Amino acid sequence: MIENSDRGVTLNKSLAWTIGCGLIGAGLYAGLNMATLTTRLDDVSSRSAMATQDRSQIEVRVRLLENAQSQSTARFESLFQSLQELKTDQRESNRLLRQLLQERGIKQ
Repeated sequence: MIENSDRGVTLNKSLAWTIGCGLIGAGLYAGLNMATLTTRLDDVSSRSAMATQDRSQIEVRVRLLENAQSQSTARFESLFQSLQELKTDQRESNRLLRQLLQERGIKQ
């Protein structure tokens, strides 16, 4: 109970203890929440650092794979050109053989 007396505003002991315990409890609650949030923030920042490190490792691996793929592509292009040259040479050989056979009068 709150009373107004000659000494000013006075509180009943039980009300004073309730208010005091409430303030202490609120302080503890706020402090524990702040500590929890700080801990979680530290966890998030460490995870972020790990994610950044993982991302850089993935980028390195992707670059290696891209380099290997470009080398394979160059090899396949070279093989394709070689096959095209072989086909052209074979066609030329076949044309010459047909021409020789025609000149000699041999039927195909």
